[in-house]
Amino acid sequence: KNRAKGDSLANLSGTTRKSSRLSGAKTKLISLDYNVKDWNKDHSTIVQEENADDKDDDEDKEEEKVSFFKGRVSDGSDLSIHDAIHLNDSKWIRDNSVDLAEQLFNDLKTQATPACGSSEKKKKVNSPTSVVSTEDGVSLEERVTNMVEGLSIDNEEWVAKVTPDRIYCVATHPNESKLICCAGDKGGYVGLWDVDAVATPETDNNHGVSLFRPHSRPICCLEWLNNHNMVSASYDGSVRRLNVEKGVFEEIFATYDDSDTTYLGDVGYGLDQGYSYWTQFVTTDHRYKGTSNPCLFVSTSFGEVFHLDLRVAEKKMITFHESVSDKKINSVSLHPNGTTLATGGLDGTVRLFDIRKFRDSRGSSRSPKPLCKQVAGLSISSSFFSPSGKSLLTTSFANKLDLTVDAHLKAGGETIKTTHSIRHN
Repeated sequence: KNRAKGDSLANLSGTTRKSSRLSGAKTKLISLDYNVKDWNKDHSTIVQEENADDKDDDEDKEEEKVSFFKGRVSDGSDLSIHDAIHLNDSKWIRDNSVDLAEQLFNDLKTQATPACGSSEKKKKVNSPTSVVSTEDGVSLEERVTNMVEGLSIDNEEWVAKVTPDRIYCVATHPNESKLICCAGDKGGYVGLWDVDAVATPETDNNHGVSLFRPHSRPICCLEWLNNHNMVSASYDGSVRRLNVEKGVFEEIFATYDDSDTTYLGDVGYGLDQGYSYWTQFVTTDHRYKGTSNPCLFVSTSFGEVFHLDLRVAEKKMITFHESVSDKKINSVSLHPNGTTLATGGLDGTVRLFDIRKFRDSRGSSRSPKPLCKQVAGLSISSSFFSPSGKSLLTTSFANKLDLTVDAHLKAGGETIKTTHSIRHN
């Protein structure tokens, strides 16, 4: 675990080692390979034989690469646009990749939409009970059915490959006049897609997509705090904030074990507990959303949930740290009342807690008692409160959607039943 803090990021963008399986003077490949540069119309290509000198050079560069804790992309230093792009695999980097990304960021800087969670007056959000029927006599169910059946792709050309691998999370920029779709994938890549971008000879190859690699493992969170700041988090234990105005990915939090005192002063020091430990789910605390320095809820593969207060950079702190399950927690959701927290994960149970009773219980065998719980049977993928807080929606591997009304009003640790359960295929 080499943690050479402050090492130049130039070491991170070394040439990808060529596959040793390539042999012969010319080999026709049908599948995608890291060394492919020019594709023919039949999606095949010709790869030239690599010589021994090239192999030696590549091996030397591999040895020169610096490794960081948990295989992260850096030691926690800020990543500029150039750095984050050149951490991509070489096949995703084009000569104009940096220029196009800088242009996208410049466009975002000029957007004047009110920030997420701003104090400006918002329209009243009606509760579900107030929209059961409409003035024209059409039921809510019929209205929703008609809306779903009427969905269509506005433009068949509005399809783009935003990330190299399987997408784990998606977020959209809060601006209402320009559609920017963001996606995070299995390999730690984050793609920003300008859906409304007009193709030009310079941008025709990227389809409006700017690709970065601020993390090394699956992305578990993408959330815009406001027009100019987006949080990204990963299984590699790091949380970064994309600062559009500065054009950098800033690390605002990271977990470490206690084997090295290099990061002794960091708030995440001592949290990491080994190979099977990772940050499973991260979400912003909506009570403070809109600020550039967020508060976060974080769940782990060890069944823990903790709350991070990052509002003051010099006073970052963990406000509570509790073990709520023996297995990983896949989902955390705070009720609009600001006190009821829903958790769900691999053990197939949704639990609701009063976070006012949470504290830092690291090193203790104590576990908090839930207000109530609900058993789904199989692993829970997500469990979220509706914007009004009236309903709790749970999805699980049991192939059903569970909707529970007023779950936050329960107490005493009872096991509650769902109000509606909808099976799907």
